[in-house]
Amino acid sequence: MNIFNKNEIKYKLLTKEELLINLDRLSRFKLPEYSYNRVFSSIIFKSLITPNFSKKDIEDLDVSYISQIVKEIWNNSVKKHFGELKDNNIALKAHQLTIFHTFKDIDIKTKKLINTDLYFSQILENINYNTAPQNLKYLIKINSELKNKENININDLKELRNKFSLGFPVEKLLIAEGITEEILLPVFADKLGNNFNKKGIYIVGAGGKSKSPSLYLEIKNKLNIPIVLLFDLDAKEICNILEDILQKKDKYILIEKGEFEDILSINLIKRTLNNEYEPATPLSVEDLKIHEKMCENIEEFYRTRHLGEYKKSKVAKLLSENIKYPTDISEDIKEILSKII
Repeated sequence: MNIFNKNEIKYKLLTKEELLINLDRLSRFKLPEYSYNRVFSSIIFKSLITPNFSKKDIEDLDVSYISQIVKEIWNNSVKKHFGELKDNNIALKAHQLTIFHTFKDIDIKTKKLINTDLYFSQILENINYNTAPQNLKYLIKINSELKNKENININDLKELRNKFSLGFPVEKLLIAEGITEEILLPVFADKLGNNFNKKGIYIVGAGGKSKSPSLYLEIKNKLNIPIVLLFDLDAKEICNILEDILQKKDKYILIEKGEFEDILSINLIKRTLNNEYEPATPLSVEDLKIHEKMCENIEEFYRTRHLGEYKKSKVAKLLSENIKYPTDISEDIKEILSKII
């Protein structure tokens, strides 16, 4: 067993940037076994001078020893850059509460790392809220809105999420096949009065129908929250297999009319592409009905007008910025969102 003695260790302080990066990594929607082991190991490997440990050595260290070293390095770095802690560090308490609300069956080692008393508040006070990622916006708001509360519960955090559209604590995970769904579904939902961030719906694009089941299998037993999987029609066989392994709280949704792009409003696609690529030959509704798959029609538009490669992420972003009318959200999209929400 490793015995911690702060007089026997030498280390480099973390920079402001390193503190911010590590806080961001700890608070993302990731399995805590991954994020905490990654961050704590990285801090020891990069900052600890004496004793000197290899990455393999760090894996074998006693968890209490790891926790104490990281606490020493982290908190003294915070003091150096931002001064002594002046409040009750409510952001750390809320962060810990959020993790244990969202994830289950966390191993003993990771629980000890999560419970390490790290200073969060001073760092959060020095982050620009407007440019911060969603996970840090959540902690910043907690730090400012709840700093005078000694005790908080999960309902306090949910109320704050609903009030400021913070996204955390997460209540439901939506796994979609690709980037188009990841970009557009939250925008469509918001237009219909069902803001994903207010409701705590976290969406992730798996990168293809074959990757969605793997992701589901990896995390399904680690979450306290329900999981929804959204598939294109060509994943019907995968869905049949999934039925045997889905947990009761989870479900899948199959797009019966093909791919996600196939159920988007034709008028929205036409108007968006014509606005973006004027004065190219205008796209007509008929142009978007040549092929059965909408993606093939869009690809042909790009090819025949010599506009370069059709990039789904770019087009999805353009579509999201051009949603103006009720008819821009198809009935199929509305039905899918109702099943998700």
